[in-house]
Amino acid sequence: MSHQRILSSRFNTSLGFIPVIVSILLCEFITQDMSICIGAGTGLLFSIHSMRHRETHIPQIILYCTTGMLMLMSAMTLFVPSNSPRFMFPFTLEVSAVIPPLILYLNRKRLLDCRIPMNQKCSRKLFVQGAEAAIVSARVILILSLLHFLTIFFAILISYPLGSTTRYLLFYIAPPLVFLSAILFNQFGIFYFNSVMEHTVFVPIVNTKGDVTGKAIASEALKQKSDHIHPVVRIAVASHGMLFLLPRRRNSVFEKGKVDLLMEDYLIYGESLEQGVHRILHQTLPAARPKRLHFNFMYHFENEETNRLVYLFTLYLDDDSLLRNPAFEGGKLWTFRQIEHNLGQEFFGSCLEHEFEQLESIIYTREKYKES
Repeated sequence: MSHQRILSSRFNTSLGFIPVIVSILLCEFITQDMSICIGAGTGLLFSIHSMRHRETHIPQIILYCTTGMLMLMSAMTLFVPSNSPRFMFPFTLEVSAVIPPLILYLNRKRLLDCRIPMNQKCSRKLFVQGAEAAIVSARVILILSLLHFLTIFFAILISYPLGSTTRYLLFYIAPPLVFLSAILFNQFGIFYFNSVMEHTVFVPIVNTKGDVTGKAIASEALKQKSDHIHPVVRIAVASHGMLFLLPRRRNSVFEKGKVDLLMEDYLIYGESLEQGVHRILHQTLPAARPKRLHFNFMYHFENEETNRLVYLFTLYLDDDSLLRNPAFEGGKLWTFRQIEHNLGQEFFGSCLEHEFEQLESIIYTREKYKES
């Protein structure tokens, strides 16, 4: 599931406070008991809609808690009619609605570790995402409610008894604003996070067969060796039976300064191997023809610095003038004999030393085939 889907679910989770807002607004026009019942009914309808699609939608835990609280209050009105002062009713609902998020937040670790039976529609992955979203919304509403309660405390401390206007603002107007603010804060957080993620590059996590099993933020995953395997495309450039090599850039994370192949880069999450190869080729040698590009082999390479699945390609150039580029400073065509004399001396990159024997055989065979 994409991060956009998860963030959208967080916004829906914060919307779980809407039944409370409905009850608060309706108490202006109808009785308190009726407004609680209508709010509970609203939450129940949204909950049923959410649970009908829970095999594909993240559970709306805040909505379920809010609905349960209102249904409990509705049942209580059958035995004890609500008779709180009109100006105190919104504040009463706020206090009641904050209790479930407080319980969720205090038990957040237990909630995230909760085990879901495998035969239920709601998978553990979706439940955990719903729990994380609920914890985010709970944290926001708890902070805003705490600020509201502190404001009331200091107002009473400074000027008791409270005037009618102050009392009206603190106990009648402020509660729905607390819930509306919680929704807006969640939405702002989602908007900001989406803006950041739009410019964030991910790399795939793969197994040794090349199957994608997940993704990781490139800037974090490539700083140091990861426990996960990330796919890398390497392109060897051959011309007239020689191999073009140049020192790795000084800003390279892996083996900076060592002599290596001309092109190497990580695949980006979501792009195919073909798309990644063409992207790398176009960035480095835009004038080269992709038809001269051939796949050699794939191998898993791991040492103290990197953990990668390498896809090795060879680009054959009849015209080596494309390689006379100021950007390729220090680069030159090497014969295989020259390379052999420098192997095992920490001069070449580790991957190149690993690839050399097979790469030499592939290029030598092709050159012999051309001659014949």
